[in-house]
Amino acid sequence: MTKPYYEADEVTLHLGDSLDVLPALPDESVHAIVTDPPYEIGVARQAWDSTGIAYSVDLWRECLRVLKPGGHLLSFGAPRTYHRMVCAAEDAGFRVVDQLDWIYTHGKPKGTDLARAVDRRRDDREQVLQVTAWLAAARDAAGWTNKQIDALFGFSGMGGLWTTQGKAAIVPTGEQWQTIREAVGFDDTEILPLVTELNARKRTVGEAFAQREVVSRKPGAARAVGLYGAFSEDRITSLPYSEQAKQWAGWNTTLRPAHDPILLARKSTGYDSLVGGVLRHGVGGLNIAACPASGGGWPTNILLGHDCPPGICSSGCPVSHVGAAAGSFPVFRLQGRTPDAERVEVDGVRHDTPKPVALMEWLVRLVCPPGGTVADPFAGSGTTGLAARAAGMNAVLIERHEPYARIAAARLAEPYMTDLFGEPA
Repeated sequence: MTKPYYEADEVTLHLGDSLDVLPALPDESVHAIVTDPPYEIGVARQAWDSTGIAYSVDLWRECLRVLKPGGHLLSFGAPRTYHRMVCAAEDAGFRVVDQLDWIYTHGKPKGTDLARAVDRRRDDREQVLQVTAWLAAARDAAGWTNKQIDALFGFSGMGGLWTTQGKAAIVPTGEQWQTIREAVGFDDTEILPLVTELNARKRTVGEAFAQREVVSRKPGAARAVGLYGAFSEDRITSLPYSEQAKQWAGWNTTLRPAHDPILLARKSTGYDSLVGGVLRHGVGGLNIAACPASGGGWPTNILLGHDCPPGICSSGCPVSHVGAAAGSFPVFRLQGRTPDAERVEVDGVRHDTPKPVALMEWLVRLVCPPGGTVADPFAGSGTTGLAARAAGMNAVLIERHEPYARIAAARLAEPYMTDLFGEPA
């Protein structure tokens, strides 16, 4: 194994792919694995969240190998892709114990406003089919085939799309049209204006969208968003314009997200009984006493996050703020997102989806004994390492993206402890 990217205070951070680093770790060398892998939903259309690594049986098999017999895995997932991660972990040999749910109030809906989408829609299909029919007739009149048209451009299939009356019909670009015209030798005086107009309309919204009545506009200030660069957009509320759009007013494609599922799985103790494995390897149970519900008593598999009323608390929050019933659950004080104090920026980059330190500390306390070692194959900004150190544990972290590894190293180099509510001690 290459030299660690960062190593101090019982925390080791490796820069590299988990499938490359994990095989270099010794068998049965960690007490628990607590991790937040890519959700595989293409967050912000980023390639790193669409690799399929969370569904890799080989990955989870390596995690199983380095875990002590009876040790636990805790792994976050997204509601709509969680099942694929669980199946991969199960296929690798893990035994599914439970599903925890982190409940929060700061989720933002990411669906499509159907009324808005209807007004934005541009339907040029009738005109597109007019062009493709014209080109098909010109092709036939010249005795050409679609294969010959494809040969003009060095790739196959486009001739069929440019001359079909089917669903996939498209209009050639202006440059492509000129190439076909010069090769086939047709007179396009009649159709060329429509071809030009359709190309000018590509990637533009329908006319109805500009006619919508704007009822409110809240300027959006430009802000740095890590790997995604600068982003700014006014938040505009407008009313449907077209009759079709009005029929879909109030409809959307998603609910507001309010939970992330967390897989709780365990490695077999082998030939040992559960008690024998606990005594031999020091793992196999859940530390209930170290992770009580907020009102005391047995913790549940529901972990509550909530927003405090403005101005009421600046450090910590009593259970009464979320009602007496919350005393039955582990409760973590959250702001509208993970607190700014935990969103460290290094060289202009921030991690965009960090988990609160207090939440991760509760999780590592649940599955790892004091003084034990927690592994995180998707370390991100190092939150698991901070949580493990705060709980008096060691941590082995792996992060493949160097800008995120820099953030993790910076956070680990300036340690701070956290209390139950995630505030610096």
